Amino acid sequence: MGDSNWWIGLITGATAVVASWVAGRGATRSARVQAEVTAHAAQVAEARSRRRDAYREMSAAAHGLSEVFWRIEEADAVPPGEPRAAVLAQLRTDGRAALNEVTRASREVVLEGPAPVAGAAQTLRLRAITTSRLLTRLATGDEDAERARFDAAYRDFREEHLTFLELARAALDVG
Repeated sequence: MGDSNWWIGLITGATAVVASWVAGRGATRSARVQAEVTAHAAQVAEARSRRRDAYREMSAAAHGLSEVFWRIEEADAVPPGEPRAAVLAQLRTDGRAALNEVTRASREVVLEGPAPVAGAAQTLRLRAITTSRLLTRLATGDEDAERARFDAAYRDFREEHLTFLELARAALDVG
């Protein structure tokens, strides 16, 4: 009788040790998987935050440039000649500074992606450059013809800004 109790005790003890080892491995594996999932979620949240910031900066820069372009009405209110040329010169100076911000912000968006939003940022930047060049030409060329081209380019710039915003919003949508 003593002999079978010893075997039962040995089997029970061995079973407990093996069960403990299996449970420990399972807990370790579970903890590792949970840590990996948590780390991935943190990376996704950080990337989303960086993208949102880059998109916000791009939109703000485009809006700032748009405000400079909108000030063309100031030049319209001034009589032709030296006063008008001074207003246009100030618009060109302000436009160059705002265009630099658009260029900087578009590079951030290109780095953050994704590709459709980066492409829209590059196209928006090109529209900004085109409109800015036409603003510069307003003071040097046939004002009526250049103004019509500027107005068309400005409309394209605004439409591209809206396209960028739609793509950026879609890229940030979760679920």
